[in-house]
Amino acid sequence: MKKMNELFIIIFRTILGYILLTISMKIMGKREIGQLSVFDFLIVLSIADIMIIGIENYDKSIWYFVVPLITIVCLQKIVSFIDLRFPQVRKQIDGKEKIIIYKGIIQLETMKSENYNMNDLYTQLRSKDIRSIDEVEYAILETNGNLSVFTYEENKNNTFPLPLIVSGKIDYELLKLLGKNKKWIKNEMQKQGIKSEKEIYGATLANNQLQIVKFSNNKKYK
Repeated sequence: MKKMNELFIIIFRTILGYILLTISMKIMGKREIGQLSVFDFLIVLSIADIMIIGIENYDKSIWYFVVPLITIVCLQKIVSFIDLRFPQVRKQIDGKEKIIIYKGIIQLETMKSENYNMNDLYTQLRSKDIRSIDEVEYAILETNGNLSVFTYEENKNNTFPLPLIVSGKIDYELLKLLGKNKKWIKNEMQKQGIKSEKEIYGATLANNQLQIVKFSNNKKYK
């Protein structure tokens, strides 16, 4: 009888854990595992560990795993909020995407800084059915470790958007790579009646035009 009761407790906690995990993932946002940042992936692992501990220690109060799980989810939401408000903090936590190939040229210094070698590059290119680096115009190493690849064929109309401003912050590294400077981007902003990058939620360069989305009303200017 005792073993039967223990079995029912384990089943109940497993079901409860599954429900709480589903709710937690919905609260955290709908993203595939491959799209999770390092921080978010660690959060998911922590939640899974907490669930296992709660199921294994069925003789302990259920709150011993419910409270830590809720705490972890709240922590993730707080960090996500900070990420949105403070881009510099987001770079420290999630990292920043890096351009590995720019206009067909491999950025060796960037690869070294990211501990990303040629074997890694060849492997990820093969996984995207790219036979030669000569086919690639842009390749971007995302914060989750995936490589986004844009071929010359795909980008023949020169429409690939490069994010120059995100959450009010100018990406000076990318600006330098494009052969442009702060004066150029300020002039482009002034042409569209914008005094400061702080007004801009996001700005991309495509077809040599700066496309801007403002914080105020999400109106897009070209």
